[in-house]
Amino acid sequence: MLRNGPEYWRLKRVFMYRPSSELSLVNKSNYRDYLFRAVVDPEAFQRQYDAYLDIFREHSVEVLLLNDVLEQINWKPSFFPPNLVFMRDVFAVLESTIVLSNMRYEIRRYEPYIVKKSFEKLGWNITYIFEATEYFEGGDLLYLNENTILLGYGPRTSFQAAYKLGKQINDNFRKNAILIPLPPYRVHLDGTMMILDNDLIVAHKRSLMYYPSLIMYSDGDYDVINFYDYLGENNYAIIDVPDNELNTFGPSFVVIRKGLVISYAWNDKTIKELVDMGIEVITFNGYEFMKAGGGLHCLFNTLLRTR
Repeated sequence: MLRNGPEYWRLKRVFMYRPSSELSLVNKSNYRDYLFRAVVDPEAFQRQYDAYLDIFREHSVEVLLLNDVLEQINWKPSFFPPNLVFMRDVFAVLESTIVLSNMRYEIRRYEPYIVKKSFEKLGWNITYIFEATEYFEGGDLLYLNENTILLGYGPRTSFQAAYKLGKQINDNFRKNAILIPLPPYRVHLDGTMMILDNDLIVAHKRSLMYYPSLIMYSDGDYDVINFYDYLGENNYAIIDVPDNELNTFGPSFVVIRKGLVISYAWNDKTIKELVDMGIEVITFNGYEFMKAGGGLHCLFNTLLRTR
């Protein structure tokens, strides 16, 4: 069953890929070409990955591994890109429809083709709407609430793709879409902000105020807004992530359910603010993930959230 929804709904099922020998392709001479921050230790990465999987399973989140699906359909690509582990970027789920990404960088270009074959075998509803330089990556889509979907664009997703998807959200799903331009120092929207409840957001304030945003209403109307002010006007409490924690994926929380989240262990200030509000924070030391250039939210994609 596929059903996406607001990040604060109960997380029930996720799609992930456990990396293997391809991590060894990344070395000191090419790690930037692979979009990594540094060279990872493959064995340590896999240990941390397995520990991360355990957290999901301990909290009754079903994990569907691409590895297992490929084995079931008796097919696998001849080459696994090292970035495939960051499954969030490879597709997005709109309600019960999978939207395949159109990756910005060549090193990641064909990752959606790998998951596409798996999804077709599973009989899931897939759409691919982007052409040429209409770049879209799944980390730039977040549900603000049941009626409004956020689309970041800039370093990875292009404005053309965000606008096109926004129109689809309006016309086919009858929801509002807000297009949020990201500053050049951010990668995806889910590394800039996260929705923890229907009235609570963790975000890097300066990044959300960097440029004006466009709200596209489901009835065809639109408005130009300051997105940060829009959140305040709609009664969201906003926890501001400091600059130093932005660089260590401070906003990249994973919501298991309302009141329970996973965070990288070192983002002390943001974690303390959440704990002081009564939110339980599971801290995780995923140093190898961070060296590869990703937050905890980047490592899985949502297949099912329930109210």
